[in-house]
Formats: sequence, C-alpha cells, structure tokens
Amino acid sequence: MSTVDLDVVDREPFRDRSETASTPRFVFDPTAGPTPLGLGWDAEAVVVDWFDTGAADLLVTAGGGRCGRSARVYRPLETSDRSRLIYDAGAPVDGLDGLRCVSSLPNGGATRFDLVALDDEGLVWLPNEGDRSRPSFGTRRGAGPGSDLGIGPCRIVQLFVVDWDGDGLLDLLVGVDDLNAYWPVPETVPASQRFGLNQKGGHPGYDRNGLWRGRAPLARVFWLRNVGQPGTPTFVVEAEINQSAALPDLGLHPAALALSWGGGSSFELLITDNEQTVRVHRNFGGQRPPVVMEPRVLQCGHGPLLLPDDRTTVQAADIDGDRKPELIFGTADGRVFAVHAGTTRNEAKTPWPILHQTEELRLGGRLVLAAADLDADGDIDLIHGDAAGRLHLTQDLGGPGDHRYAAPVTLEAGGVPFRVDPGPDGMRDGPVAPRLGYACPAVADWTGNGRPDVLVGGAGGEVLLLRNDGSAQSPRFGHPALLRCQGSPLITPPRVRPAAADWLGTGQLDLIALDLQGFLCVYPRVDAFDVGPPAPLVDRLGRVLRLDGAFGQSGQCTLWAGPWTGAGRIDLLVGLPRGNRHVIPALCGVPLRAHDELPTVLLLENAGQGVVVPRALRLADGSPLVIGEEGCSPIGVDESGDGELSLLVGSDDGRVSYFRRDELIW
Repeated sequence: MSTVDLDVVDREPFRDRSETASTPRFVFDPTAGPTPLGLGWDAEAVVVDWFDTGAADLLVTAGGGRCGRSARVYRPLETSDRSRLIYDAGAPVDGLDGLRCVSSLPNGGATRFDLVALDDEGLVWLPNEGDRSRPSFGTRRGAGPGSDLGIGPCRIVQLFVVDWDGDGLLDLLVGVDDLNAYWPVPETVPASQRFGLNQKGGHPGYDRNGLWRGRAPLARVFWLRNVGQPGTPTFVVEAEINQSAALPDLGLHPAALALSWGGGSSFELLITDNEQTVRVHRNFGGQRPPVVMEPRVLQCGHGPLLLPDDRTTVQAADIDGDRKPELIFGTADGRVFAVHAGTTRNEAKTPWPILHQTEELRLGGRLVLAAADLDADGDIDLIHGDAAGRLHLTQDLGGPGDHRYAAPVTLEAGGVPFRVDPGPDGMRDGPVAPRLGYACPAVADWTGNGRPDVLVGGAGGEVLLLRNDGSAQSPRFGHPALLRCQGSPLITPPRVRPAAADWLGTGQLDLIALDLQGFLCVYPRVDAFDVGPPAPLVDRLGRVLRLDGAFGQSGQCTLWAGPWTGAGRIDLLVGLPRGNRHVIPALCGVPLRAHDELPTVLLLENAGQGVVVPRALRLADGSPLVIGEEGCSPIGVDESGDGELSLLVGSDDGRVSYFRRDELIW
C-alpha cells in the first residue's frame, strides 16, 4: 500500500470525514421502519413551530461538531397514530453552535419567536433575523446574568420560559447545581487537572472509603425576572424558589417547569431531579408568582413515573394535538423522549422514544462500535456501546455489498439489560456528574468455544467479559465477569475499547489495552477470566507507545486487532479523540505543524517480536482521516466477502462511516 509522509502533505482546510465518507453501503433497512431520533450526545429538545405550518417541530441541540454542540430541526411526518411521533431525518441549523438549554421565546412580531440560551459567558438572547417561515439566528446578545448567576461556581442545567409573575413578560425558571467549594483541591490547581484516574485506578477526589473530599453539590431553582421590554428581554435573578417551605430538598440536576399537567387552566410547578420522579406542586388559588403546596408524585401504572437517570433538560408542549402538554426530554446518548398525560391529573404514560425516518446509520451518542457475524449468516452484525453504559445489537438484514440493518435492540447479559456501572471512581467530574458507564465493546471468541464473546471497557477502567452461551445462530450472553490480572481486577484508563488477538502466537487470544500510565501493552491470556502482567509494545527504536491524553483526556481511545496490511501478522488500528492527536507526531517521528493536519485513526503495523510501526491513516488525496470529536472506533471488515479488509468507523455522534481500502493510504 502506498504511504504518505506526514511532513509533506499539502496544507488544506480541515474536513470531517464522517460527513463526506464514500457512498454508504451500511444503512438502515428502509422496510424496517423508523428508528429513535438522535444525532450527537446530551440531546436537549424544544418544541417550536419552526416553519410556521402549525406543526410541532423539534429543535434539538446535541454534543458534536467543532464548537462542541450543534443543532438540527426535525419536521413531523404524517401518521395515523398521534401518540406515535415520527419525524424526518432533520436538517442542520446555523448560528446555534455551542449553545445549551436553548428555549423558544415568543416575540409577538413578524418573526414569531426568538431564542434564549446559554453560551460559555452566560445567558444570551438570539433575535430572529429571518422571516416568518425561515428563522435565522446570527446575533447573540447578553441577556442578563453570567454563567454563575452571581452565586459562584455552578452549572445551569435547565431553562424554562414562563410568565412567572403574571406581568405579561416571559421570565425564566432556572435549575442549578451549586458547586461552591465542590472541588477538593486548592484553587491554584487548574480545573482540567482535578479529575481522572490516579496511578492505582482511583479518582483523586474520593477518599479511601469512596467519599467525596469536597463539599456536596447543592440543587437550587431560581426565578429570573424579565425586566426588559417586549421583544428585547433582559433577565435578573429575582428569587430562589426552593427556599419555600413547601418544597422539599431537591436532588441534583433540578428541572422546574410551570404548566397545567393534564390540561385545564390551573398553574402548577413541576419539578424533577436526579431522583427520577416528577413532583407536581399545586398552586394555591392559581396565583402568580405561585404559592406552591405539598406535591403529588406523577404515577405510571402501579408505581411512580421514573425518568431516565441520564436525562438532560425537560420541556413541555402539546406535540400530539390533544390540548394537553407532554414532557419532552433528551438523554445522554442523544435520544429524545415524550411523556404523555394519563387518564387523570395524577398519571402519566411510560416515556416513549420519538422516532425519525432515515436510512443513515445513527446509533446513538458517544458511540463505540464493534462488528462480527453474530448469527452465522455471513454478514456483518454490529454491537455498540453508548454513553449510559448500555450495549445494543444491530442485526444485518442484507449481505456482502448491501448491508441493511434492523433497528437496534438492547443487548442482555444474564437475562437482564446490560449496563456498565462506573462506580464513583468512574465519574470523572465527581458526584455531580451523571452516572454514565461509557460502554466500549470488542467482539472476539475469547473463551474459545467457537462463538463470539464480548469484552467491554468502560468509564471506571474495568474490563468485563460477556460469555456467549448461545448457539452459533442465536447469541446469548451470560452475566458479566471481571477480568483479573495477578489476582486483582484489571484496570485500564477510562473509556478504552480493548482488542483481543493471538499476539504472542500461543494459539489463544491475548488482551491488548493500555496500562494505567497510558502505554500500549499486551496482557497474555492465562485463562478465561485472568490475564498476566502487561508487556509494553514498542516501536523499532525500542520506545514505548503512549496513546493516552492528559487529565480529562485520559484513556478514551479504541483498539482493533486484525490482519489490516495483509502481511500475515496481526496489526492494530487505533481511534483517538481529536484532542488527543498530539500523540501522533511523537509516535510517527515527525514534527507537529498544525493540529488539524493529524488524523484520528492510526495504524500500528506489526513488525514482529512485539514491535509496531506507527503510521497515520489518510485518504488517498493525502488529507487526514478525521472522524468524531471526542472519539471514534475503527474496525477492519471484509465487507464484500473477498478476504480484503475495508474500514468501518463509528463516530461519537452516532454515525457510521465506510471507506474502501483503495480510498486510504498510510
């Protein structure tokens, strides 16, 4: 295969190849029906009649893109079942990059609505500079308090637009996690160095008993009063609502909404937090500002309504035309859900995913992809992990040259849905962070029973084995078991997808992963649940290979092992976050000229005897292969069945990109 010298590549603007990959041959089967809506991670949705058609369009912002977050607008499709919400594939919206907590703000003018949101500096107002049916947002103006609301270190987790005091101007309800004295280190230590695993696989913010060393975070809800003029809002912090005796202590991530649940004209306060329930506080006399009373908990079936623990913001709107508001919330894996009112004002229906119609493979935010023929029918089935720590199986309904996939289904282990629990040490931001496991699966016949097993890394650094106890045509995975090294659980840096291959030539699979220093190592297999001490891999000069980033970028890489070069040896492909690409020049022995000239996929060609040759993976025109923002997961696949490997890459925004071998150089 031809090669390219990193030092002589023509300088050209950066391009993300997840948007411009070759003609897709890996798509959703159009006959399989709609799939869950979502592209990116940490989705936040707001319902707004974007195109002035009277429809409940969805504006969804989510993690991904060069500015950290991007936005898409989705139109509803016609359906006979109003409770089954199906949208189109969505279209990108310019001008909203990097924003959180975007909310619609009716302006009473020709453009119908503006937006209010959060950027890095605080609250901003985005006047609508388009026309009635084509909104446009290019200007951001400060709209009041900064990102700390004047209360000190905090994280704003929710905005909700409502006329709280009845003066005719739209105010804001704001949910906040107060982080005063939260970090258990001196203020002189940069925030980027306060988290990550230490050399023993623990989080520096926790003591030996697993207790957080700093002050516990505090949930607070504020009313921000609009003191501006109609069409030009300005907000000031007016009152802390949860100081009321009627409100019990809040859990973290509070979302406060004011509306009439179940319809009618009453004005109530709804609050949900990390306890997952939804509490409705009746408003005595329907006053504004409300005089809230003791809450009732919304019920669903025979128990309380429970929202997912990885939910993001919560909004309310009538999206099905029944004159009752629904709750709309996003999740860490980029999905959007709706909760419909029940038959009484104390009830709600089970949260239901909002669907969209698209052929593009969109498998969920913070995607980590693995592939294998799991049902012995000669095609390429997919297993992928998501931010919440779950695994999903996406079955190939096609074949060579025509890979059409069914909708993903949640994978079970031991008869229950699998989910990685990160433990307190795996939550890099400490107890204020959602409990996300970041499942990183690899597929290999680890136990040697002729059926593909699953090895899973995660946020806490442990490596779990899911043994395949099913038949060749029907996989069934047993209870997760920890891999151990010298009698103790094997711990790698967080969010690492390991690889498995017969690297040492013993006839059985070895584990390839990072050690806690971030160096690439092979862990020789001892038995099904044990590996030996790590042996570092080196380059031709005998130098160890560090693939790890620093502090907050620790770990977070993916490994794949297979005969990529066709030289008769097992090579390695490495997927890196964009922020970790600074390791490539040192590995490849070339100077760093510009960060965006570096790819996110690296080849480690096996030269034998534990020696690998690092090579940057590029497209045929010499431009870097850049996929994803916070990570990507490359896989070599025999896509056409002729024995020659092509490249499949999962992006952290949920997309899957395919590249023929002749489109790549290294």
